[in-house]
Amino acid sequence: MVQGSRNMKSLPSLTSLRTFSVVGKCLSFTEAARQLGVTQSAVSRQIKSLEESLDLKLFDRVGNSISLTISGQSLHKRVFETFGLMADAVSDATGSSQQQKLNILAPPTLAARWLTRRLSSYPHEFPEIELAVHTMARPDIRMDCVIQFGTHPTAGSENLQLLVEQHIAVCSRKLFEDREAMRTSCLLHVFDNGQRFPLWQDWLEIEPAKNSVGVAIVDRNMIEYELNAGSLVQISPTTVVGPNGYWLEISAENQAKGRSVKFFRWLRNVAGPTKDASE
Repeated sequence: MVQGSRNMKSLPSLTSLRTFSVVGKCLSFTEAARQLGVTQSAVSRQIKSLEESLDLKLFDRVGNSISLTISGQSLHKRVFETFGLMADAVSDATGSSQQQKLNILAPPTLAARWLTRRLSSYPHEFPEIELAVHTMARPDIRMDCVIQFGTHPTAGSENLQLLVEQHIAVCSRKLFEDREAMRTSCLLHVFDNGQRFPLWQDWLEIEPAKNSVGVAIVDRNMIEYELNAGSLVQISPTTVVGPNGYWLEISAENQAKGRSVKFFRWLRNVAGPTKDASE
């Protein structure tokens, strides 16, 4: 009982942690002071107090620039998420959804060629929640849902497999109808440092294939529009399935957020059941 009281008293103040959250996001004492409505010296005092209470160096200072130390980065991630969850809880409780924003992280190719084509009904379903689709993680933005690429979802998350890769050989209709040209055409591959680059590979191969440069091996999920329109033709019934796929995930923390859960369920319904090569 005494030990518990001592630990509670040793916790840093919420004011210093809130100040740290804002400074760590904008990496500027001046901007943090503006956002918090206090003086820059007040911000500096709060950060100094926090570093002393934790006995940790949270920022590296070079001239007028600051950056988070490794310890600072680790702490900021948790503190930033915690204050964000508190803001979300207040927003949900008061029903102030008009200022809400939903952030989703997705691989570039999937975001551009699959996800955006399924968002037409989003404004009707979530009229008061702005949707932001990110293709790169950022430390100053909390992602509500994440679409991961790989063989397995992240441990501890609620997840749904949206897609399994289905690689097929395609070319333009013009090339497909000219068998001699197809016989002598090249097989398009994109490499990065000697390795196939899975996220950009499909995107970069599609345009050359459409322009009759050669035959491309791409994920059928990413060229639905071109196959339906006839600008690309599958030249063989063979489909190589997997081993990778795309997983829609929501972390344990975000499962407490109403808008995150609603979006997760909505995208699950929009995506439909995962398709395999036999369909």
